Amino acid sequence: SQTRKNFWASLEFIGEYVKDGDKVFDFGCGNGRLFEFLNGKAKIEYWGADVSRGLIDIAKSKYQDKAPEFDSESESNSGKAHFLKINSGQTSLAFEDGFFNTAYSIAVFHHIPGEETRAKLAKELSRVTKPGGRIVVTVWNLWQKKYFKNIFQNWKNRVMGKSELAWNDCYISFTDNQGNKFQRFHHAFTKKELKSLFKVAGFEIERCEIVAGRNIVYIGKKK
Repeated sequence: SQTRKNFWASLEFIGEYVKDGDKVFDFGCGNGRLFEFLNGKAKIEYWGADVSRGLIDIAKSKYQDKAPEFDSESESNSGKAHFLKINSGQTSLAFEDGFFNTAYSIAVFHHIPGEETRAKLAKELSRVTKPGGRIVVTVWNLWQKKYFKNIFQNWKNRVMGKSELAWNDCYISFTDNQGNKFQRFHHAFTKKELKSLFKVAGFEIERCEIVAGRNIVYIGKKK
């Protein structure tokens, strides 16, 4: 879709953090779109994890099970992809310490409820990243006019004792491809908060900025 093309156009620079032979982790991989993006940058070995069985199945069918052009044993320049299902709320990963050269998490952390859970996941991503390796995280920038009413509504509800959400949490309405409307949890990160989260987890900041108004991008180096 055009939206997806625009998304990657504004984040083209995140592909600079992989090179041939790297092991790459994608936390919250969805349908595997990051592998498709990174695969044009370098021949990598990629692991993607997601809580959605449906999206994992789509990713496997596109990149793991039925796509020989993505087989590392072929003569192409393509990398190899692996996909695994994880559970909602899971804060441990079945990988050795320092297994990955680079860890990515694209548009995921703002959907994770609870400061403690987010901190545990950040530390776990640090654990599986090699010293000197990178982490690349994007979250939605919800400090935009169109989302203020959602954040302010939760503030109002908290003051009135009607909300169990944290101050910068909110629910935002979405409509899926079938026309079904639903409310989805979001945490409104600030740059300061994102930097602090990954500093505590063991990363040194290299870059943290708002990109195209829509995303906050954090890039850190594992100590």
